[in-house]
Amino acid sequence: MMQDKEQFNLIKAIVLISVATGIVGISLGSVAASFDVPMWIPLLLSLTVLAGAAEFTFIGMIATGTNPIFAALTGILINLRHLPFGLSVATFIEKNAYRFIACHIMNDESVMFGLSQQDDQAKQKAYWMCGLGIAILWPIGVFIGYLLSKNIPDIYVFGIDAAFPAILFALILPMLKNKTTRHRVFLGSTLSLASTPLLPTGLPVLVSMLGLLLKGKLK
Repeated sequence: MMQDKEQFNLIKAIVLISVATGIVGISLGSVAASFDVPMWIPLLLSLTVLAGAAEFTFIGMIATGTNPIFAALTGILINLRHLPFGLSVATFIEKNAYRFIACHIMNDESVMFGLSQQDDQAKQKAYWMCGLGIAILWPIGVFIGYLLSKNIPDIYVFGIDAAFPAILFALILPMLKNKTTRHRVFLGSTLSLASTPLLPTGLPVLVSMLGLLLKGKLK
């Protein structure tokens, strides 16, 4: 009975975060429309890149006249956090043709939902459910946002953007029981916060990964 309840709560949480992601996608679509960016660009990004921070950055940069190649390179730099993501989920992702799809749906939320489970089967199931949910609802949100851009308010006044850090923080809490993990999280968070006033949006999170390296040198 307890296991069924936990399963239901997990599915509910995944559905909520997927819907919230779709709503943020509406914001991206509306931003692209407000800059008169052709619809195919944000829609193609939502289907192929599937990474909100990089997509927002790319749209904002090309809207201000930045070379598209430089904007794409900036988006790739922001998405470098996917390298440690891939290492962390490789232990429970199937070693077959579907691993290419698994790589595509890898994002902050699917990784955190996967890693927060107890065994490999549960991790795999949570990862796929969240990844596919976001892969479906994100482009739908972008499309709707573009179409309705002239009629919707600022999406952030509803606090949707705050849902992501709150949910991710709740998911990683059990991992903080490990002393080494706590030290690395604290050091990485400190480095990220310290660099926030100095670096463009999206880059401080990359600085936080230095916590993994520096911790080893501090031992």
